[in-house]
Amino acid sequence: TDGKTPLFMWLLVPLLRFNFDPLITGRVLSAAAGLGTVAGIYFLTKKLFEVKTARLAVGLALFQPFLLFYDRLSLTDSLLTALIVWAAYFATGVGLGVFGAAALLVKPSALSYLLLLPVLKLKAWRRHLTAGIITFTIYNLLRLSDSFYMIKQRSLDYLQGPTLQHWSSTIQVFGGWLLSYLGWPLIIIWLLALVIAAKFREKKIGILSLFIILPFLFLALVGKVVYPRYLLPIVPFILIIVSWGLVRLPKQLLALLVAAILAGWLKFDYYLLTDPVKAPLVRAEKEQFFYSWAAGYGLPEIRQYLLQLPGDKPVVVATEGSFGTLPNGLEIYFSGHPTVQILGVGFPSGGMSQGMDQALVDNKRLFLVANYDRFTFPSSDRLKLVNEYPRPGGERLLFYEVF
Repeated sequence: TDGKTPLFMWLLVPLLRFNFDPLITGRVLSAAAGLGTVAGIYFLTKKLFEVKTARLAVGLALFQPFLLFYDRLSLTDSLLTALIVWAAYFATGVGLGVFGAAALLVKPSALSYLLLLPVLKLKAWRRHLTAGIITFTIYNLLRLSDSFYMIKQRSLDYLQGPTLQHWSSTIQVFGGWLLSYLGWPLIIIWLLALVIAAKFREKKIGILSLFIILPFLFLALVGKVVYPRYLLPIVPFILIIVSWGLVRLPKQLLALLVAAILAGWLKFDYYLLTDPVKAPLVRAEKEQFFYSWAAGYGLPEIRQYLLQLPGDKPVVVATEGSFGTLPNGLEIYFSGHPTVQILGVGFPSGGMSQGMDQALVDNKRLFLVANYDRFTFPSSDRLKLVNEYPRPGGERLLFYEVF
């Protein structure tokens, strides 16, 4: 572990025993979590309001680009969102305890939502106490692991003490991220729904708004390293409020506004499904998933090349780094392979590590996978370029055989 809470991996590991592609398996798990989010939106909305609002909320959720994008990625955020929605559905008692603990086992940031849930049922303090005991007990079972201390260390990498120094600018950035995924029509309707709810004193809408505004502001206050996906769990609550507002409008106006919302979303969805690089993602998303060293461009091709090598000679594939896309993006395919060993060498001076030198001494074929802009390569007379894999941002991954 690198300090991340383990539930996503606990669910993923049994699925890997079916010997499907590990990356696809992780994406299937996220897609299943996405369906769980949609189901949770339906039942939570139906519980709070009526079936008509629930159906509209589900319809919007199915086409929402923010949800769609992360439901297709092997990341924890889709699962976290599903568990938070279901925790809100139960709101108290054993159900909240179990789903709340599960959410914390996905990401500790779930706490900023779980602490708000008692507001949904203020008088049920005994059941809230039960939920708290269950959540606390299950989460603290992690203390039995020798690696528990790493969770705190990992959290400190992303969090800082509360500060207002850059708060206003951070809020503007967060707002821009949400706007890029939600679109102006939905944002405007959400704000109008809040006005309508205030006029008619609809307390449930006010409570749901807390699950949007408070985590948003809290993240802006303590976040040190933040990405748009950290805002994903607030999207279901926005959709529920918007749906509540829409169903109170005349049918013709409702249809017109839904069409306005979907007009922007469907184009976004089309590119997400066919050519994500062309999707109107914000710069922060494109940097992370397409432009940076972690994007993974070239790894499928390198994997296929290695699998086609003759098995008469052991192969060592050295990669830059020691954790992350390199070397783990290749290790997941070659763990236990009889002839191919993946070796993360970090960033050695001169481009050659002791392990790489030893591979050549042992008469093994040696390959090197590294990013052009991040790695100091050995002298060119020791390298034979197998291939290079450019990324949309202009940088490239290089694949060499080393002699």
